[in-house]
Amino acid sequence: MSDRALRIGLLVESNEQLNQLRQLVGESGHQAACSLIASELDSLREGLDKLEVDAWLVTLAFDREEFQTFEELCDETSDQQQRLLDVEAWLAHLKVPVMIDDGLQSSPRHQEYQAWRRRILQKLEQLQGSINLAQLPQGAAQHIWVLAASTGGPEAVREFFQALDADLNIGFIYVQHMDSGYEQSLADIVNRHSHYPANPVIHGDVIHSGQTLIVANDHCVEFLANGTLMIKDEAWPGNYSPSIDQVFANVARSFGRRCGVIVFSGMGEDGAAGARMVHLQGGSVWVQSPHCCTIDSMPLATKATQVVSNEGTPSELATQLTNFIRRQDRNPSTV
Repeated sequence: MSDRALRIGLLVESNEQLNQLRQLVGESGHQAACSLIASELDSLREGLDKLEVDAWLVTLAFDREEFQTFEELCDETSDQQQRLLDVEAWLAHLKVPVMIDDGLQSSPRHQEYQAWRRRILQKLEQLQGSINLAQLPQGAAQHIWVLAASTGGPEAVREFFQALDADLNIGFIYVQHMDSGYEQSLADIVNRHSHYPANPVIHGDVIHSGQTLIVANDHCVEFLANGTLMIKDEAWPGNYSPSIDQVFANVARSFGRRCGVIVFSGMGEDGAAGARMVHLQGGSVWVQSPHCCTIDSMPLATKATQVVSNEGTPSELATQLTNFIRRQDRNPSTV
């Protein structure tokens, strides 16, 4: 089970819905921790309070036409109507997220079943992100540095990680110009040479100390001040994907003096404009020395902004970053 998996409680009207939702929960990478039919709720309520559940998925038709208002519902006496009242009262006291769907399209025989299935699956896949976005996640990194590169970048970043101390209180974001679908391959390369495990970004990821998140090129990513990442349903602006300028500007706006960026080997000028924003917000801008780059265009363009405070070979940058972070940790007032 992935360490991103959540424990999902299911509350439904029928066994058919239960089977459908268990399958969708599994497909989304989560775990069905509790499965209930609505008619069982009253008899099992005391035990539910002891369950370790991260979120509930409820498929009940609260908005059926015959139940227009709460008052009208209270006037009814049928068992089904009373169950809905009981469920509403129970849901109101839950302290974990609740996703509610009427379940009217949950049968495979329904003409809208496939659309319903996609909708539920999307909600489940984004659930971890929604939880993280609503709170200050535990373990969010204090220091956040962006590693930016294009042509020749993977070799330079590999050398950087090989020389970097293993126990720094820092989280990395790796932005590499590349084709779609190569994020996991890039993560595998990093993981063979780094103490900072790499994974492609997913919606709601937290930038933890001791890890590396790899930004994909097909969807724009936003960074929030609480250390979480939000994947937007839109392409990166400009001529580059992913856009290093956009990532730099976003990180600078969200993290200010807590962030830094290193521009490694690459073609073009992506990152130069964003580097100014990082500098203006109090962050650090470093570059790989142009003389040791496969392609020196990106570091040279960033140096031309006159905001670069440090340069060196990838190994030298790793040593300098180790010393820089340790100094900041000894004197937190400088962050």
